Amino acid sequence: MRFIRNIFRNHKNYQNWYFETSSVNYLLDKVFTGPEHSSIKTRKLQLKKSRKWYISNITLWEMFLTNNEERRRELFDFSRCLFYKDLMPSVEELIINYINNGLPNIEERYKLKSKSVFSGHWKKACQNLSYFFEPDLADLKKHTKYYRFLGEYFVKTNNGYVLDFEKEISIDGKELEREKIQNAFQELISELSDEQYKDQEQYIHLSFKLVLIIFCYGINFNQQITEEFWKKVGIENLNDRIGYAVKEIPDLFYRGPISNIAKMILLQANSKSTRGVYFDALHSIYITYSDFYFSNDEHFNNLKKTIKDPNMFKIKKVSEVI
Repeated sequence: MRFIRNIFRNHKNYQNWYFETSSVNYLLDKVFTGPEHSSIKTRKLQLKKSRKWYISNITLWEMFLTNNEERRRELFDFSRCLFYKDLMPSVEELIINYINNGLPNIEERYKLKSKSVFSGHWKKACQNLSYFFEPDLADLKKHTKYYRFLGEYFVKTNNGYVLDFEKEISIDGKELEREKIQNAFQELISELSDEQYKDQEQYIHLSFKLVLIIFCYGINFNQQITEEFWKKVGIENLNDRIGYAVKEIPDLFYRGPISNIAKMILLQANSKSTRGVYFDALHSIYITYSDFYFSNDEHFNNLKKTIKDPNMFKIKKVSEVI
């Protein structure tokens, strides 16, 4: 069985620290509260110690969703003074890198630098404090609806989220061909014994749909990156891509970036889910790719307590350590 872990191999004297959105808010409100606590000096000190304090395009996305304009700009200005000038690779970049690296259990470390849609603007804003950028808020909120798809495309049961093959599903006006998708799902689970499938049913349903939505249909933050992958593979039809994934890269469903997303969603399945459940899940990808992962969100503490994976020891509650 291929479940479920992958590890990003660490090297000494080179540390990547990731800060999820709740930890950014905590640092601004509780730590860097006066002129004696300089975010710029802190960044210089951390770089001198070979520590890169990272955020991602997901952090920026959530930051830009802040309705209060003054708070939104305060978060942005604070972050560009404190965090590293390069963003963490996007979800799509990490998934495609993982595939290109052979979907290993232990992934060799590589330079973490994003080429995603926000990355160039972010680097410029960090280096030039007179430069400010943000997407149109109305357009941002419109696109955000895509990333909160769980309630529409999943049936929530007592044990988690299950894909409903009876529901007509369309994305951007394109119908998902249920027969092709269901056949691909049956092929994926055909390798499993009845006991294995029963034990992992909720996880498999969820990871399958995440691969379908994020990777095959490209409903993500940087669709062009995903489309470039499929162009090289030579599959244009969105509904044919899931069959390729099942046949050629089946381990993608069981370990790597997709598995972290699925595990975080499943963790919240038996509790009252928040509107941010999908964003939490996307942030969780970076647990594998960071040396320390800082959050002030109780969901990540629960993930650390629940999931038996050495990566989870990287999770730190920022209010307890900084």
